[in-house]
Amino acid sequence: MSGLSAARLRTLFALFAVLTIILSVRVAYWQTVARGELLARATGQVRSDEVLRAQRGTIRDRSGAILAATVQLRSVYAIPARIKDKAAAARSLGVLLGRDSAPILERLRSDAEWVFIQRRIPEAAAEAIARLGIDGLGSILEPKRLYPNDDLAAHVLGFVNDDGAGQGGVEGRYDALLRGEDGTLVVERDPADRGIALGLRQAVAPRDGAALTLTIDLAVQTAAERALREAIDRERAASGSIVVLDPRDGAVRAMASLPTFHPAAVATATPESLRSRAIAWEYEPGSTLKAITMAAGLDTGAVTPSSWYDDKGYADIGGRRLLNALGRAWGPTNMTQVLERSANAGAVYVGSRLGAQRLYDAIGTFGLGRPTGIDLAGEVGGTVRPLAEWYPVDVGTAAFGQGLTVTPLQLACAYAAIANGGTLYRPYVVASWRDADGEHRTAPATTGRVVSRETAATLRDMLVSAVDNGLAQGARIAGFSVAGKTGTAQIPSPDGRYVDDEYISSFAGFAPAIDPSFVVVIVLERPASKLLGTTTAMAAFTRVAQDTFRYARIQPDRRP
Repeated sequence: MSGLSAARLRTLFALFAVLTIILSVRVAYWQTVARGELLARATGQVRSDEVLRAQRGTIRDRSGAILAATVQLRSVYAIPARIKDKAAAARSLGVLLGRDSAPILERLRSDAEWVFIQRRIPEAAAEAIARLGIDGLGSILEPKRLYPNDDLAAHVLGFVNDDGAGQGGVEGRYDALLRGEDGTLVVERDPADRGIALGLRQAVAPRDGAALTLTIDLAVQTAAERALREAIDRERAASGSIVVLDPRDGAVRAMASLPTFHPAAVATATPESLRSRAIAWEYEPGSTLKAITMAAGLDTGAVTPSSWYDDKGYADIGGRRLLNALGRAWGPTNMTQVLERSANAGAVYVGSRLGAQRLYDAIGTFGLGRPTGIDLAGEVGGTVRPLAEWYPVDVGTAAFGQGLTVTPLQLACAYAAIANGGTLYRPYVVASWRDADGEHRTAPATTGRVVSRETAATLRDMLVSAVDNGLAQGARIAGFSVAGKTGTAQIPSPDGRYVDDEYISSFAGFAPAIDPSFVVVIVLERPASKLLGTTTAMAAFTRVAQDTFRYARIQPDRRP
């Protein structure tokens, strides 16, 4: 018995010794190698990290009017497993939210642990739902981007998606500035998940988004959109765009496209309505490009205002015959009359005097064929084929705006360069922004000189004559000098030809011509009046110009 007891004691002693060694090794492991993991687990049981959301920056017009701002609204969610009478809950929610209860019931019957019922609802509705006292329903605060002027300047502003990311326009281009940086809050909690008053609280404060001030003028934007809408309604046009630019620095005073969308209701928008035609519509400019052809001719000395040719109603070039509008023959015609009469044969004459290289260079110098660099998301550059791909006839067609494409903004920038004395500016829409580091202003940037000051002044006078004495008389405004040019362009078809009897009508002009305050370009797609669509475009120009004159208190430069 004693021998057996001694053996048992030795076995037990050995077992305890092994267990002691194992426990010691385990303790040493947790105290050294796995100490960090153990602390993390322990800390995670008593503390939580909460995100402190940054406030998205406000967007204002140049006078301080709010164009976009963010507010906090409640979003209603459900934990389906905790809702006992799902049908009754769905009916009550449907009444308070003004919705069909069937889709709500479908969400409540889902296998999801947590679902949104409706996001960003009015506070009154959220309070009414809370008063229902239904276990399993709750709400959280979420930011909602508001646009107090409805769809005004929608394409300039862009929108914010459900994830809080800016899309298109200023919201997309300046998203990093506007969204700011979220902060964090570390809070110690008790086993009931309540914050411990004297516990650990470490905070990294959020950095709110920058507040942006645009070059857009709410009054001018309103006038421009009204004039564009009236023109499209009158012509039953498929679409249209308008740009109002300050030629002195490239600041965009107004920019609009139709069809449009509401930035706060993007879910109902069509892809076409989301496209900003001012910066993403590539169309053949037609006769509005004759001003650029003429600028190159004057600047190189290829022609002068008094240079003339015998207009037979057509011009032969590269084995092709290019006709004037309606085949009209004007007889002896000088260069000023080319613009007054919008003679295609005259533009071909200037293009021939320039030659392919100088005409191609001038088109590029005026910024066509590449993006303007405006600070908006989604800009395209138009198309100008490389000179090596030009045929001899292209010198003639390019001279009067066929065979190449531009955007309304590109054309506005080109006319702004003529208006201001020959300097091409990069257009911009954000005048300044203010963040935690202070205010930052956008400095106007030039991209080069396109023509001499003398050439710009001469061409300006020729464009004034086009309005006073030519086909653009519909753009005349009593008491003010106006410079401008109409444009009627055919629409290319997929087979490489042109669509029969469908046109794009446009007008590009600036006023007062002697000391221009603004440039306006308006473009209408497929106007019902066909070749007479430029009449409506000119009427829209005069409407915007007159409203701008009154608003900006610009004094007449002529006797009425």
